[in-house]
Amino acid sequence: MDAETEKIRRYVRSHVGHIRTIQDVAHHFEVSSETLRRAFRRAEGVSLSRFITQVRVEKAKALLRETDLLCFEICYAVGFTREDTGAKVFKRETGCTMQAWRARNSQPE
Repeated sequence: MDAETEKIRRYVRSHVGHIRTIQDVAHHFEVSSETLRRAFRRAEGVSLSRFITQVRVEKAKALLRETDLLCFEICYAVGFTREDTGAKVFKRETGCTMQAWRARNSQPE
């Protein structure tokens, strides 16, 4: 894995809640969004937008498992700009709603 791509991956994981568009990431790295998209796909074999979505869903799972935050709060915390979009993406990626996922995967007290 190339060092620049690893920096991008770390940045996305650390700042996913504040990333609204790929342009936000490109701005941080001082490159054009198109250059960033192409380089990331070439190095990783997956689009940057797909990677960001995967990170959002993984962070949402962690918050569902480890906190009592409401689903809409989690959607915003992981960077979705709308609750319904976050819920739809989560269901598409996991096959169940956020509430159902939490019920099956919460840590017992």
